[in-house]
Amino acid sequence: MMRASLVIASILFMACSPSSAIPDGGDDDGGADADTSFSYTPQGCSYTVTLPAARGFQNVGLDDGAAVTDVPGATPVRVRIGLGGGASGADARTSAVFTWETSGQNNTAEVKIGANVYKGHVWTTPPPTVGIGTDEPPVYMHEVHVCGLTAGTTYPYQVGGGAAGADVWSPSASFATLPGTGAITLGVSGDSRDSSSIFQMVQQRFHDAGVAMQLFSGDFVLWGSQASLYQTWLGAASPTLGTQIILPVAGNHENSSSQFYGNFALPGDDGPYAEQFFSVDIGSAHIVMFDDQELSTEPTIDESQAVLKFIDDDLTKAEANRANVPFLIAVHHRAEFGNGVHSTDGDEIQARASLNPIWDKHHVDLVINGHEHNYERSKPITGPATAPVVQTDTTKGTTYVVCAGAGASSESSKGATTYDATQVSFDGSSPYVGVYATLGLDAHTLTWTAYGLQ
Repeated sequence: MMRASLVIASILFMACSPSSAIPDGGDDDGGADADTSFSYTPQGCSYTVTLPAARGFQNVGLDDGAAVTDVPGATPVRVRIGLGGGASGADARTSAVFTWETSGQNNTAEVKIGANVYKGHVWTTPPPTVGIGTDEPPVYMHEVHVCGLTAGTTYPYQVGGGAAGADVWSPSASFATLPGTGAITLGVSGDSRDSSSIFQMVQQRFHDAGVAMQLFSGDFVLWGSQASLYQTWLGAASPTLGTQIILPVAGNHENSSSQFYGNFALPGDDGPYAEQFFSVDIGSAHIVMFDDQELSTEPTIDESQAVLKFIDDDLTKAEANRANVPFLIAVHHRAEFGNGVHSTDGDEIQARASLNPIWDKHHVDLVINGHEHNYERSKPITGPATAPVVQTDTTKGTTYVVCAGAGASSESSKGATTYDATQVSFDGSSPYVGVYATLGLDAHTLTWTAYGLQ
């Protein structure tokens, strides 16, 4: 069977952001007195939800239906929508996960969709015990997994809950499940960490484009253990927040922090590494996403090996299903074949060495990264990682894209390489605001279109 086509559509590119060192204190333990691992099966769902003990979440429990009318700070704020499910097999056509915060603690977690009420769980994300964010208050989180929805359907909803007559709910909003067939457009961005106003501009673009779902390649905030930054950046996402599913992966600035994993609903219920790696089929694409922090810095530890094994096993299954889902796509933070300021850093070299053989083995079509803060798209290439080979037959190589300027300030690159198809570097001589992209999927074509903000 012939592989489907990758099309690079009309492009307007700018550059991305200066990097910082990995934040001190980002690798936190989430707080003292951590609860043990918590797991349950949401009503109507075929998967379990696991909150690993290593996250350090506290006050974990199921919705208790108590009265909350007189509880201070019970009003839901910053509702966001993600996905649940096992690491393989999340379904954006028939399920969604609603996550929100309250300024005060209560144990209600309910979603109303039409006449149906779905119940979930709550927890507290404590501040880290060391580093950035230790002086901030805990964050009171609520989450509900909803399954059994109909593909391509718009649903009005409210979140909140409480005893009848003593309940508190968010304003009504709506979201749409992904369609089961036909063309689908995804929004793609990353590295929003320096400017919430630029991030808001990108979100407005995604709102206006009516993208079905968003993929984010890491570095959502500057200091991954600082809870207040997530609140600011999520607040800036108001054009799309609570209306579009967003699936982010952690970058080096999140540094696998409990605050990052407490803020987003991601697939994966697989033991201690829940939500750190997962895949999902979206239309004609199988998309594998993962946190590359450990495999880039400590490749021999158990966590890194678990990530790599998952990717290899997952893509083996996806290749066998290529007649039905032809495109294979990967999303993670560090740029494997970028030529920016990080391209000679040890962690980026390690990511390239660990991952390039897997992409070659499974004939992955597209790898989406951030981290370098300039726009780059490679020609279709294969390894070896130390000397990539350009493939004139586009069905035999992988295209690598760096596209991450959804708020991060710009930086220059080290210059073009023999395998670059497009490179846009900011050198101070032209205006820069940011960069984002859309990914169009139909039965036989994948269309990548990048845009600059000016």
